[in-house]
Amino acid sequence: MREGAPTATPPAFARELVDKISAAHVYPAWDLHHGEWLQVDAMLRRSGADMLAAVAIKAASKRDISHARYFLRAWINLPPAPAAGTVPPPRTGADVIPLDARRGKAAAAADMFATAAGLTPQEHHR
Repeated sequence: MREGAPTATPPAFARELVDKISAAHVYPAWDLHHGEWLQVDAMLRRSGADMLAAVAIKAASKRDISHARYFLRAWINLPPAPAAGTVPPPRTGADVIPLDARRGKAAAAADMFATAAGLTPQEHHR
């Protein structure tokens, strides 16, 4: 086999990644060139198999992916994996704004539909 010829047999370092993607019933062709396998190795070292697999599975849920080469473009800009032991901050729910707290177009539309449905303001704002 010449240096740049593709090989469909994943190297040992990529086996975990290929298995995770296959376990999610995503089966792209894995015949990558030597240089592409080196890219996969570098991305695995930087971001980890879990992150790469999650991105691949999400991409495959949106469209039919026939070749693993497609994932290389998605993986190239991923951040490094978090350091071992890092825990995410607790979710506070602050990213949800109650509709009643906003007096804008959405609240005005809700009032209009409530009135059309025959609800009183007291019934509507419960």
